[in-house]
Amino acid sequence: MNTPTFSGKKQLVRYIDKVHRLKNRRPAVAAFLPDPPSADPSNDHLSVNSLEIEKIDEIATYHRWKWQNEEGQVALAVHKVHQYSDAAKKSGVELSYDKHQAIWFFSGSKKEPEMAYRHRPVKAHNNPYASPSHCGVEFSRVLKEHRASQFARRMTTQKFHLK
Repeated sequence: MNTPTFSGKKQLVRYIDKVHRLKNRRPAVAAFLPDPPSADPSNDHLSVNSLEIEKIDEIATYHRWKWQNEEGQVALAVHKVHQYSDAAKKSGVELSYDKHQAIWFFSGSKKEPEMAYRHRPVKAHNNPYASPSHCGVEFSRVLKEHRASQFARRMTTQKFHLK
């Protein structure tokens, strides 16, 4: 299975729920807010898909099945990795790129470097579709309240695609 590189120019796709679709194909701020923390913080992340691994139509098919009962158009916001990284830095996340390892890191809750982006493929078990391109924007777990809103507002400046 291929693994995304998360270089600055690579693109990540975020599913936009129907309740977060505003007029003129703009995503609502809530579409980019982190989920409430789980029992295992290492599993907390902002779900995205990598266009390095799957085409946008394949990603749309998965999300249509997963979230929309296989009906209607799917809204997908496409951003480059550097846009996620810039928004994170401007929102107070300590983020750095290690050129030697070709990996983005952030300072986690224990102030130890953690991978900022992680490949989290979803396999087809009892479902008809897999999501081999599923990834996590891991630094989202350190975004709290105001900083999370700052990050989310920066990510909503682009229109989403309907597929």
